[in-house]
Amino acid sequence: MQSGVFNHTDKGRYTGAYFFNIEDVNPFFEQQGFETIQLITSKGIGGQLTEEHWAYWRERGEEGEIMELVYESAKDPYLLGTASHLLYIGRKK
Repeated sequence: MQSGVFNHTDKGRYTGAYFFNIEDVNPFFEQQGFETIQLITSKGIGGQLTEEHWAYWRERGEEGEIMELVYESAKDPYLLGTASHLLYIGRKK
């Protein structure tokens, strides 16, 4: 937690990951010469939905509407810290 560096020692696991505090992500990329367009979660509220939930909405013919909610929630700054992965969208200056 102090350094942000995560080196998993279990065989077969990834190593060399680096964890950021949410408030440091945009400034990091901007210091690398990017213009921030959006920082979003990888799943929005979709990560909370089980296959049973999806089946319910699919059966009602409302899967598209739920996907719109998932897309919109991915931009919600209050959900960024709950995400297992973030997507930084930027443009090289």
